[in-house]
Amino acid sequence: MKLSPETRDIIRQYKTAVNEYRKSFGLSPLKTERIIEEICYHMTCQCSVYIGGAFIIQSGQDATGK
Repeated sequence: MKLSPETRDIIRQYKTAVNEYRKSFGLSPLKTERIIEEICYHMTCQCSVYIGGAFIIQSGQDATGK
């Protein structure tokens, strides 16, 4: 998967923040892949998300009810 430099920078910022927090509790750092997995999981816990111009209601329906 090819990511834009901006996306890579955002992921790097999250990774740094998460790993600094984990380090303060003596936990091992997470790799980039795990950070992305955690972000994706968190999105599934939201009532709705807006991705790529599509408003997705997590019940499996889009904004039109389909």
